[in-house]
Amino acid sequence: MHITIGSMNRNGEVSAEVLKAAGSAERVVLQTSKGLEKLPDISFSTLDDIYENAVDFDELASCSVEFLMSDGTLFICLGDACHSSIAVKLAAKVTENGGTVKVIPYGSEASALALQSGIIKKASGITFYTASSFDFVTNTDNVLVIEEVDSSMLASDLKLNLAKYYDDEHKVLFINTSTHTYNIIPLYKLDTADYYGHYCAVVIAPVQFEEKKRYTFSDLVSVMDKLRSRNGCPWDKEQTHFSLKRYLVEESYEVLEAIDEGDMNALYDELGDVILQVVFHAKIAQQNSEFDISDVTSAICEKMISRHSHIFGSAVAHTPGDVIDNWEVIKKQEKSHQTQTDVLKAVPKSMPALFRSGKIQHKAAHIGFDFEQPGQAVEKLREEILEIEQDLAAGKDPAEECGDMLFSAVNVVRLLGIEPEITLQNATDKFIRRFEYVEKLALKRNIDMKKSSLETLDVLWEEAKTAAD
Repeated sequence: MHITIGSMNRNGEVSAEVLKAAGSAERVVLQTSKGLEKLPDISFSTLDDIYENAVDFDELASCSVEFLMSDGTLFICLGDACHSSIAVKLAAKVTENGGTVKVIPYGSEASALALQSGIIKKASGITFYTASSFDFVTNTDNVLVIEEVDSSMLASDLKLNLAKYYDDEHKVLFINTSTHTYNIIPLYKLDTADYYGHYCAVVIAPVQFEEKKRYTFSDLVSVMDKLRSRNGCPWDKEQTHFSLKRYLVEESYEVLEAIDEGDMNALYDELGDVILQVVFHAKIAQQNSEFDISDVTSAICEKMISRHSHIFGSAVAHTPGDVIDNWEVIKKQEKSHQTQTDVLKAVPKSMPALFRSGKIQHKAAHIGFDFEQPGQAVEKLREEILEIEQDLAAGKDPAEECGDMLFSAVNVVRLLGIEPEITLQNATDKFIRRFEYVEKLALKRNIDMKKSSLETLDVLWEEAKTAAD
């Protein structure tokens, strides 16, 4: 069986080569005749009836291919044949059944030969490069065409770059456009050809979604689309903005832990979990007709451009402090805050209390409401501790004064240039290390910690301070 595939543009125009092929074909089939002029002096049929009766794209493609499968057929599709699901499925089925396919180029001869070879299994976009300009693959869903592979050294560089995105055994087409011939080879043999020249090209078919070596942000969005679809995951489909709140907090803390431990493998993994939560919320919102992921990315890009007016505008910022000052002014304007109190009230109450208190103190300091020296804050902390002692002596509830004491302690730490949240986490970890040592000492010396005096435990604690840190 021999099939020919040609192309026409949206105005019904075809090349002279397609017209010549139509004159010798046993039958000519147009993808559609709607809005197109009849080809001159050529009888043809169309797929219009199949388009009308098909219930979905899968049925359309399968019925169309069945209709086209006869020897001597010329199928003329709209646009580049690689973009037509019908043309791709037809070429694949003919070659799988031992037949031959000829594709008359619409633009790139290399992409036409790729379709003709049968290695392309699904319709997709086409990305073109010259070998000397190739840097990285933006989308492995596309057919990748790399032309002007004119040396083995260039081919070797290509192989190394492509290996980041495709398996070594991934089939590629090595094409000699001057002779209209090609060989199908595994990627790892790309730099072992007998010849190279400006007439040589490489074509790489798309990768099956589940078999990709690297995924993009758009792939993550596609995964979420699948999970939340009608036939998707039962658990994912049930989630709401509220049910997911805890996971965003948990994943954020796991990112912080990876940073603290200096574990870069864990860091990129945990950052992925955070991004997943963003995409998850965006998909839920899209299904609720609220917003979608493009609103999220647009909002953050617009915000970063607006708040970096020293980069994207005419503002001046010579130091990090200048940048922060500009940022706060622009942010206040964006949110229509009339007073600094409005700014303080805008700090979310859902933040951890320690972090929120430090953030509010920092924002109050922007308009000069702050101690000049850390020592002044230390003195204020002493006052708050004294007030707790006075409440205890008077038999009063010290809860309010305890809050003031904690707030003052955060102020001291902040003025010393230390992050309160992190330093308290470190102190807690230190306590755990020392307590573990105390517990081991008590066990070794047959000391019952529940029944021991404070003095005995304090001796163990002093030993732990020296040995455990």
